[in-house]
Amino acid sequence: MIKEINGIKIEGISCCVPKKTVLNKYSKENQHRARAIKAIGIERRPVANENINTSDLVLKSAKNILKKLKWKVNDVDILIFVTQTPDYLTPATSGILQDKLNLKKSTFVLDINLGCSGYTHGLITISSLMQNLKLKKGLLAVGDVTTQLVNNKDNVSNLLFGDAGSVTALLNTENNSNKILCNYYSDGSGFEDIIVNTHSLSGRNKISKSDFKKKKDKNNNIRSNINIKLNGPNIFSFAINTIPPTLKKILKNVKNIKYCFLHQANKMIQENISSHIKQNYKNVIFPSSLKNFGNTSSASIPITICSNFSKKKIKGNSIFCGFGVGLSISTVVVNLSKTKIFKIIKI
Repeated sequence: MIKEINGIKIEGISCCVPKKTVLNKYSKENQHRARAIKAIGIERRPVANENINTSDLVLKSAKNILKKLKWKVNDVDILIFVTQTPDYLTPATSGILQDKLNLKKSTFVLDINLGCSGYTHGLITISSLMQNLKLKKGLLAVGDVTTQLVNNKDNVSNLLFGDAGSVTALLNTENNSNKILCNYYSDGSGFEDIIVNTHSLSGRNKISKSDFKKKKDKNNNIRSNINIKLNGPNIFSFAINTIPPTLKKILKNVKNIKYCFLHQANKMIQENISSHIKQNYKNVIFPSSLKNFGNTSSASIPITICSNFSKKKIKGNSIFCGFGVGLSISTVVVNLSKTKIFKIIKI
């Protein structure tokens, strides 16, 4: 069922990536690696060094968007941070960001643990809270440094992930002409298909001491590098069997949709979904950022928006579709024709 959130407008979108870029290289002798790179469609990826945490990327994005929109920090009423790679297990990173941004202490702050569908889940959450609590201005921060979860011997994940952070500024206009349409879906039976094992009370999936590669951030804080595990065939099946029907339902019920911004999982999934949709909706455009940024987890949709539209307007309505870890899906329909899209910055 498509639900409606009224009065909330996306004012701007800002993104930040690390300066370091890693190329997905292969030799003529390694045909297996060459085929893998061609299939996932990723040529280069921004990769954070050990001194860059997710909050660093988000903080840079937040300062940039506040400056560009000329927002005063005291006017921000809510900050939600969506990530799978927080600075610490506890406390929540959103509180740290509140302090570093000098936001007022009455600002509502919250962390959400989610990856692939994190941007769209985050938009639904922050928009709902702003509408119901009558909050005027909000910041949705999303981002991950997923490369720090990748085992160096994992030949698939080592080609797939990029690191990025993003901040979206939202304004409660209390004008019902500004609408956000949304729906969502969860299937927890597939929780093991994208997983970072730590520990469980039952004793299953415990990590060994060798899985904890301890390192220090720039503040001399210890962080743990725990490996991410992906079940590629299951993820592919989930995406191609559940996303097209979800999108077709929206396209049938919502007019004037020109763009569909998918979570940037990999080229095979992107092409499969878009080919299904274009059978009935030939004019829908599917922008991509995979080639130069890889799979940037919760930041992949804003990265795709900023990398394609920082110099031109987005006409018509747009669908955002996040899907993956959980397993989960969420979609949001918005009009970005008056949204300020900023050039991606680097640290």
